[in-house]
Amino acid sequence: MAPKASVITTVYNGEKFLSQCVESILNQTYQDFEFIIINDGSTDGTPAILDKYDDPRLKIFHHKNQGLTKSLIFGESVSRGSLIARLDADDFALPQRLEKQIQFMDENPEVVLCGSRYEELMDGQTQTQQIPFIWTDLKLRKKMSCFNPFPHSTVMFRKSAYNKADGYDPEIRYGQDFDLWVRLLETGRGHNLDEILTTIRFHSESISSQKTKEQLLSALKTRWKAYLKFSGNPVETLYCFSKSLLVLASPAKLKQKLQR
Repeated sequence: MAPKASVITTVYNGEKFLSQCVESILNQTYQDFEFIIINDGSTDGTPAILDKYDDPRLKIFHHKNQGLTKSLIFGESVSRGSLIARLDADDFALPQRLEKQIQFMDENPEVVLCGSRYEELMDGQTQTQQIPFIWTDLKLRKKMSCFNPFPHSTVMFRKSAYNKADGYDPEIRYGQDFDLWVRLLETGRGHNLDEILTTIRFHSESISSQKTKEQLLSALKTRWKAYLKFSGNPVETLYCFSKSLLVLASPAKLKQKLQR
């Protein structure tokens, strides 16, 4: 019998934080799930960490390195749950994350994409999220021309909507999630739960830190798509685009500060 939900994590050289990520899902209050982990050609201790787990809910795949997007597409292709939850390997979920999101999705069948509040972890210290929290469908659509209101590690979405939206675009290496959210919202409604359900880690080895320019360029393209599809405040959109262009032109150390 297929599980209700599939949690998908991809990992590349993630030995430092991987155990906390894995155990945060295995210790969820909700139990009817499978946890798909794709080791994307790691050369560190990642394979050994994954192989130590003996849990029937875990589905572990060791692949040659192919990048995040293709790994995610593979994970979706083998998933069996009607609901898909994402979690990056350097982040971790709070114990009631799956329970809360699944309950909301069951009670609101028109919602195809559900995120939540999150906390940020940097240098061992936690703080509240820095991007504005938005929860209603209409406001989420309007703000997508300014920023991505659904961080990847917070989301749950319906597999049926994912398939209808043609899934992750294999041509997009960075910011593939944001592009998918725009297309998912063409199939149904979005919502963010007003509860902290995930901890997102900020560190120098993350993709967002190492590929700031590539992610910004991808985000600008997606934000323009969102503006054309969902409109938004043109003055606010222009301001956000200008700020992003300033970030692109700034030195590397200043980029991250301006982004936050």
